[in-house]
Amino acid sequence: MLIGLLSTIAAVLYGGTVCVLALTATFARRRTLRREARSTLAVLVPNGLPGAAPWTGRVPTDGVPGPVADRLPLGDV
Repeated sequence: MLIGLLSTIAAVLYGGTVCVLALTATFARRRTLRREARSTLAVLVPNGLPGAAPWTGRVPTDGVPGPVADRLPLGDV
């Protein structure tokens, strides 16, 4: 029973960490903070999410809209 409890605690901590990093990588105002959060996520979740498009860091040029974060006006941050 102790192993199950420890596994549950570890899973909750891991999930919470990934969640906070994903939110930071998406909504942080500073570009350097977003970049650091993305690189940390790449270490924690090496294969990414199944079915998710790979992050290119730029707006697609083929007319297909990219993620919302790519279209937000960030100004000089």
